[in-house]
Amino acid sequence: MKKTNVAVALLTVFASSSFAGGILLHEVATFDSVSSAGVGNASNRIDASAAITSPAGLTAITDSSLSVGAQYLDAYTEHNGTNNGGGSVTSNGKTRSLVPSLAYGQRVSDSWVLAASLHGDGGLGMDYSGGLIGYDQVNSISQEALNLQLAAGYQASDNLSLGGAVVVQHLMTSIDSSANAVIDNEGNSTAASFMLSAMYDLSESTFLSANYKHRVKHDLSDIGVSGTDARLDSATWPSRFDLGVQHKISEQLTFKAMTGVELWSDFDDKANDVYSVGTALAYSQSDWTYQAGVRYDSTMYDVENMTPALPIGANWSLGLGAEKARSNGDRIGIAYQYRHMGTQDVNYAVDTPVGSDTFTGSVDTNRIHVISVSYAY
Repeated sequence: MKKTNVAVALLTVFASSSFAGGILLHEVATFDSVSSAGVGNASNRIDASAAITSPAGLTAITDSSLSVGAQYLDAYTEHNGTNNGGGSVTSNGKTRSLVPSLAYGQRVSDSWVLAASLHGDGGLGMDYSGGLIGYDQVNSISQEALNLQLAAGYQASDNLSLGGAVVVQHLMTSIDSSANAVIDNEGNSTAASFMLSAMYDLSESTFLSANYKHRVKHDLSDIGVSGTDARLDSATWPSRFDLGVQHKISEQLTFKAMTGVELWSDFDDKANDVYSVGTALAYSQSDWTYQAGVRYDSTMYDVENMTPALPIGANWSLGLGAEKARSNGDRIGIAYQYRHMGTQDVNYAVDTPVGSDTFTGSVDTNRIHVISVSYAY
């Protein structure tokens, strides 16, 4: 097979993964988000981090609030199988990255709170040992999304809070190919979108929340095959909608739950909409708050539609952590989350420099470790 044909084939594979970019991050680099496995995001009204996850929750800020944190991600996936000739093929992808989160909110009147935030929204590329599933053509794929959000919360009544945000997203995409597939390897795009949010207090101990984040479409025509007209064209970060509930069981124990959907099928007819459900419990004693949560996300791609870059099945996430309140009211937290992204038998068609091949085998490891540290008031 000609080098140009191999490059075009790889570009097609990359195009299918570019908008998915690895995965969206459910976690913001805060104690509440990571320790709850993302469950707390939907009903967050703790501090300025609500500007990222649930702008209506900003109305809980009495004067001003700061939230700052970082989360360390360690991701690993491993394929084992055979090629057409029965030869053994092993390949693994791995990445380690630091994802920041920063938010500040300020009350400006009895009814209004304004806020701004900067955070990593997802991506999580991979460095591949021997290339994708053992064929030394793609050495690494990377896509990172950084969001600047300008948010506002409005107290519409004693029970109802409304919020919204302008979302400016900068997407950085790259692919590092071997000499067999000459692909221009970097593309950047900045695009805008919006977010809407509402919270309603059913009682002093229970409230509901709803959040909608509109999709973001990027122009990535800078990435293409050298010497041809083949281009990646565009990439889309999907729309998201979630519902949340919090119920204070006692002065010490709080129950949280969420459900939601990510609309992947809007722009890829091979992708499924991803549905989520999760629950978490937070326990407070003296100056400490302990929390644990679990979340399930349905399959992004059916097995027959998976690619070597995106063998993502049903996700299970488990989080836990602890946060200490200092005497001045500031809070310092640490949290951990494990995400299992599905292991399954797979069969891929593969284009190589010497012709077509197949990979028949399994995804034996597919996980992410997340560790976060955060500070807030």
